[in-house]
Amino acid sequence: MRYIFFTILILCSVYSQNNYELKLYEKIITSLYPNKFIKIYATSEIIAILKNTDKFILVDSCSANVELLIGKNFINLPFECRDKPIFSTNYRYYNKTDNSFGAFYWRKGRPQIRFKKDVLNKYEISLPENLQKYAK
Repeated sequence: MRYIFFTILILCSVYSQNNYELKLYEKIITSLYPNKFIKIYATSEIIAILKNTDKFILVDSCSANVELLIGKNFINLPFECRDKPIFSTNYRYYNKTDNSFGAFYWRKGRPQIRFKKDVLNKYEISLPENLQKYAK
């Protein structure tokens, strides 16, 4: 009986965390691109989270019409995608990548959000007032 209870508890917590992440991504991305229905190229772990949204379009391969990359460790990107803005899911990748304008990651079980002001200016992305406190 305990095993069934703990299994249900774990499944519920995993589902609620993914649902929480989806809502955060929707809120952040729609506030950064308020008047657009943008095309996003993401890593497989992020696609699993974002597949249930109708706020933006997820594409299978990176091309010139993609407006945003979400994830970490983008390697072997096509030439037309190398200068696209990246919203990172890993703090180290966020710090070492020049195109990464923001990051959403987990630290000690809590969500963390960061933005780089200089990269936001480079891509002419303006943060809404409620996200300004996360910019450095």
